Amino acid sequence: MTASTPVEGVVELLTVSGYRRLPSPLLIAGLSFEVPAALVGENPSPDLILVADTAFEADVRILRKVEGVARALDVARSKRPLTTILVGPKPKASVLDAMTKVCRVLATGVIGTEEDNPLLQNWLAVLLPLALPEPSNDIAEPLEAIVKRSTDLEKSIVDLVSLGAQGADTVQARLHQLLNASLKVPDADAPGADKRPNLAGGIFE
Repeated sequence: MTASTPVEGVVELLTVSGYRRLPSPLLIAGLSFEVPAALVGENPSPDLILVADTAFEADVRILRKVEGVARALDVARSKRPLTTILVGPKPKASVLDAMTKVCRVLATGVIGTEEDNPLLQNWLAVLLPLALPEPSNDIAEPLEAIVKRSTDLEKSIVDLVSLGAQGADTVQARLHQLLNASLKVPDADAPGADKRPNLAGGIFE
């Protein structure tokens, strides 16, 4: 269902993501605060979240309420982080600056009330669960996928990648051989071979 106001749109998005809406008015340390909406999260995001709309309330008045909530949390010795979400026209810079001194501020600007609002989700991403991509065969077998797609790479590089499944020692031994070959290090047992230490090989031993 489409939210009736931007504030309700924020509330719907957060409640679906695991936050719990608190009754109105908000009560903290015996003090009452009239805010359009307040929510609370659980670990790992235990924020107390205030939602306000600057289109319907002066930004200075919102600031006073936020400062009051912050002081009440201090009196109650609450360890919950305070976050304020502002929808509507952007407040004055001085108001935002003062507000950021007592809480985290997420100003979304003017947003619609659509149920699926990518812009709102982007603004509130810090409060939302991280969406991980679905696993695929390519992710499960990354080395094999690289080998199959590496037709334009040198054969020696593809060979190294394909040896990854056999372990680090196998890859190291092959890399050692490639380095010696590129530096034209002769066989130590061959007649006339340079008996000096193989410094290139020593890096990987």
